[in-house]
Amino acid sequence: MEHKGEVNLKRVAAFFRRSSTGPVCRVQSTSDIEPWQVSKAYFTLITYLNDVSTEIQGIRNTDSFPISQNIRRLTAIFDKLEVMIQTNPPAPVVQASTVSASLEPGNKGYRRWAHCMLRDIYQMVEKAVPASKCRHVNELGVYLSGAFGSSTKIEYGTGHELSFLFFVCALFRAEILTREEDLAASALVLFDRYLKFVRRLQVTYSVISSNWHGGYSLDKFQFVPFIWGFAQLCYAAPFSPQKMLDEDTIAQYRKEYLLIDCVAHMANTYIGTFARHSSQLWSLAALSSWTKIQRGVMLMYMEDILLDFDNLNALRFGELMSFEEDKSGRKLGNARLGVMSPLRRQMAEDQEEQDQEPELPSVTPSISRSELIEGSKKKPAVDKPFSDGLSNSGLSVGSDCSSLSGVSVHLPTWMDDAPRNTKH
Repeated sequence: MEHKGEVNLKRVAAFFRRSSTGPVCRVQSTSDIEPWQVSKAYFTLITYLNDVSTEIQGIRNTDSFPISQNIRRLTAIFDKLEVMIQTNPPAPVVQASTVSASLEPGNKGYRRWAHCMLRDIYQMVEKAVPASKCRHVNELGVYLSGAFGSSTKIEYGTGHELSFLFFVCALFRAEILTREEDLAASALVLFDRYLKFVRRLQVTYSVISSNWHGGYSLDKFQFVPFIWGFAQLCYAAPFSPQKMLDEDTIAQYRKEYLLIDCVAHMANTYIGTFARHSSQLWSLAALSSWTKIQRGVMLMYMEDILLDFDNLNALRFGELMSFEEDKSGRKLGNARLGVMSPLRRQMAEDQEEQDQEPELPSVTPSISRSELIEGSKKKPAVDKPFSDGLSNSGLSVGSDCSSLSGVSVHLPTWMDDAPRNTKH
């Protein structure tokens, strides 16, 4: 019979073995790419991209869609990381004494910033997620820390962007974020905040691109904002694809659409015309259908980015984003584009209800303008409630479809096998 002390020691040892096991590299040769394509992580990633693409159709970045407190806490991480940029400014540029030194890319100040980021990122994640989900902090921290570039080569590319997608997907898998409340905001708020931050890193520290696609790709640093940016315009687009590179379009819609924000950033930071530095994007501007463009770009992402060995070799897989084979029988498909999304429909209904509400006669004593302004400042901000009807119905990817009165209803299943909390 084991003594109580021995039992406790075994429990402690088991805890540390479990807690020290983090995400690991699983794609170590080209033969591992095929298992990756049938893994749980791959299915979760593709379905998430398509779920978001369907949900944000017709939604502008400036619209009043729900933003949960969890999203707000997660975006606050980037505020802290930006403070680190201020405390770790770019290193002074000195004339190199040797030819080899002059050829070294990037600014060495980035390495100091990366060191500080790695030191504090896990604590930042721990503070941003609920206490009940603290067991996932290690895995989430690995994904997030890998989303800002390589401190060794001072470079950034779509592989690091992919690591951030793993971070967001893992948040949904851990049920820190919910698809009913956070699906649109995870792209238009959280990912958009990440995008603006890595752009600042690239400009501040002269970070180079690690992508090999060059001018034949959409952008030498990013890809996903184009997938979702085109999806936003698949319903009720205020301009045609032929005008997406025009200066007037950029000036008017930069703050409202991911795509135009990307175009504006490229126009301000790249040298030459779009035909020169982003020929693929320039070619897409000649097409007439946002839906066809989005599907083509998504296919390009799946073939060029998600099958690139260098991107996958740097990627880590854990419990939430597992490399295990998906045996659920799910089939990958496409986002349902060209139709009003459930979120857009709900927002329109809410606006219609507000417009129909009768104005009550004013019985408030007259007050001064200064008092009115002061009172408005004290009014607390309240998040807009999110309807249960916005559970991303209508998606074909990772979904089960049933028929009700001749109307197809798609029920997403991309999180059905998410790990649940268990009591020990």
